[in-house]
Amino acid sequence: MYESNKSYIDVRSASMSIASMILGILGLIMSCCIYPAIIFGSLAIIFALLSRGGEMNTNGYAKAGLILGIIGIVFGILLFTYGLITLITRFGSIEGYLQYIQDLMNEMGYPDSSNPYDFYKTL
Repeated sequence: MYESNKSYIDVRSASMSIASMILGILGLIMSCCIYPAIIFGSLAIIFALLSRGGEMNTNGYAKAGLILGIIGIVFGILLFTYGLITLITRFGSIEGYLQYIQDLMNEMGYPDSSNPYDFYKTL
């Protein structure tokens, strides 16, 4: 039977550090989509910290995952803040934006609660 010199903790730590790096990369790639960036970045940070085991040092993959996870979260939060500031400066508030969308839909002839769409209406 083949026996490895690596312990279960070393293998588990290596797997978690690689998972941390992959999730960090996904968090950075998904930073344009706010929620996945925060989710993947948070998971990358958690896996990087868990990959240490009982030791206080981390390997290169875990460090990369930790850094990429933090960058992904920061970019996601910055993008959300930029979008919110842009929305408020352009439309005054979220209600102003929703009213703008409602006006656009009314101009295009979409039904609303006061004028429901009749599917059986003949042309």
